[in-house]
Amino acid sequence: MIQLINDLGRLFTMIVMLFNMCNQSPETRKACLSDWDVWLYPEIQRGWDLYTGKDVPYQEEKEKLINN
Repeated sequence: MIQLINDLGRLFTMIVMLFNMCNQSPETRKACLSDWDVWLYPEIQRGWDLYTGKDVPYQEEKEKLINN
């Protein structure tokens, strides 16, 4: 139960941060409201993959260091 509350709090914090970032100026607001398929949806998918353990942070970099 505590984990669920922490996860929901983290999600709420991220949404507030995105809202604040997108409302800094008219230019950023316009950029945030367009091309969600280019910048927002892929990052949501990447975040979900990281959260569920499908992807590991910095895995590509680690593989490059091991192979060199």
